[in-house]
Amino acid sequence: MGIEIRSAEPRDTEEIRHVAERAWHSAHAPIIGTEATDDFLERYYDAETFRSLIETEASILDVAVDGDTGVVGFVGANPVEGSTTFDLGRIYVLPGRWREGIGGRLLAHVERTVERRGGERIQLGVMAENERAIAFYESAGYRRDEKFYDERVDTAGYMYVKEV
Repeated sequence: MGIEIRSAEPRDTEEIRHVAERAWHSAHAPIIGTEATDDFLERYYDAETFRSLIETEASILDVAVDGDTGVVGFVGANPVEGSTTFDLGRIYVLPGRWREGIGGRLLAHVERTVERRGGERIQLGVMAENERAIAFYESAGYRRDEKFYDERVDTAGYMYVKEV
């Protein structure tokens, strides 16, 4: 069965959290350490956070679902108040499913959704040492805008932007 991308529902919360945990440990723990990764997940990726995103009409939280195995990825974005920019805060795929095109489909999907909602630009932050993510975003047409320091995970990052 193929991958379906749809709006997240409350019943997806635990599977979304599972994807986030696996992806964060594979992509970010080598950069910031396991303890910092666990702390970040506990603070920003709890069930209530995802339930709130699902219930907030302005938020985008969509899932990639494999009919055989359930949620294999997700993407989340929010409008930046007072602008036509959306902040892409979350896009993750189960590590065992990387390089299958799921992340690219999620990214294209959220870009279309932002455009339908009147958005003109997407911004996102990426850890400066996350070469895989940087290559992913650059291959999708995102350009590096500025460097920043992310106090939440005590590491440098880059802001990337794309007009949609």
